[in-house]
Amino acid sequence: MTARAIYPARRAVEHAVTVPGVRPARLFPVSWPLWEVEVTANVYDEQAYEVIDRFLARALKERDIGTRDGLVAFFGLEPALVDRCLAFLAVIGHLTVDRHGEVRLTELGLRSVRAKVRYTPKESRQRVLIERFTGRPLPGRYHRGSLTVLPSPNVPQEMLEDRARFLPLFAPTVFQQRMVDDLAARPDRADYNLPAQLREIKGIAVRDVYLPTYLIETSDRSLLAYTDAGSGRDDFMEAACRDVPTIRVRIDTVDRVKPRELWTEWLADRKLGPGRLQELPNAVWRVILAPEAFSGPPKLPLSRVGSFQLRNHHFLQLWCDDARLRHRAALERVLGMARLYAVRTRADLADRAAVLAVQLEVAVPTFTELRAHAVGERMYDHLGHLDMLE
Repeated sequence: MTARAIYPARRAVEHAVTVPGVRPARLFPVSWPLWEVEVTANVYDEQAYEVIDRFLARALKERDIGTRDGLVAFFGLEPALVDRCLAFLAVIGHLTVDRHGEVRLTELGLRSVRAKVRYTPKESRQRVLIERFTGRPLPGRYHRGSLTVLPSPNVPQEMLEDRARFLPLFAPTVFQQRMVDDLAARPDRADYNLPAQLREIKGIAVRDVYLPTYLIETSDRSLLAYTDAGSGRDDFMEAACRDVPTIRVRIDTVDRVKPRELWTEWLADRKLGPGRLQELPNAVWRVILAPEAFSGPPKLPLSRVGSFQLRNHHFLQLWCDDARLRHRAALERVLGMARLYAVRTRADLADRAAVLAVQLEVAVPTFTELRAHAVGERMYDHLGHLDMLE
């Protein structure tokens, strides 16, 4: 089975450089430690009472009859029939019968009598994620099946769309059952993947997992966070960064370099032809290349126009002043977006195309242009995905 690629670092950078008033400086891919807790709980189906079961339960509550013999006498029923009914109600947790024949309704039994329905418990298993530095539960958006958490801090190479190297973060904390108990007691627990209808919640298994996370340091030393839990900044992880000083300490141990020297050396190594380095007003570095630099292997593919090169925790925007080339790049990248699982409708694609057009400083590609480009370049698979959008 092919491993699913994780959220790429370049996408995080592409968003960060558009944040108003922010001057992004360095990128840190990190493996953020979490606990994945399997919990078991009871969920109650609402069923209609059998006639005798209902009257037996009501008699226990309303007539204060507390024995098996008292129920037999009160209803004039065969003792064997009463025994069978009591045994069933005991199995589903509605009452208890001791060896002396004394019968007591449980809390579940009382609740059922009041509601006039027979609540039948079924076991439910849920998965919750807990952040290990703070012990806080992660919101429901982190529990989507498409979000990748890993059993190890090491991200397999086949899951990377770029060459990001992930720093492992170490949290010296120990899991405690009270974390699950505290979550179960919260009135908003449904927002954290614990539905409100669950009862008797218990954690039964815990394992360490890691969430690929991108931290982007700004010129004022604040941290932006990005994960695959959303399309923009991750406010939950950013709050954790502010509350956990060791994250800042870990980043400060990484030596700083001079961007101009770093990218001058990179440009010389790549042999992409003449290139001019430029620092943009938001402190992001850009290299302006000739159109010939984007002609495919051994040079850069067209799709790299306007994207970012990563190196030593820094990033460089690859640029070309030829607007027609950038427009072609926009067409190909938007056609690639049409293949993404998250893009289901034309509106989804149009939203992404608008963001890309701003990044590339071109007009937003129309669907007519996209279809014509796909046909002209024989990108028939891309065309099929485009036509399937709702």
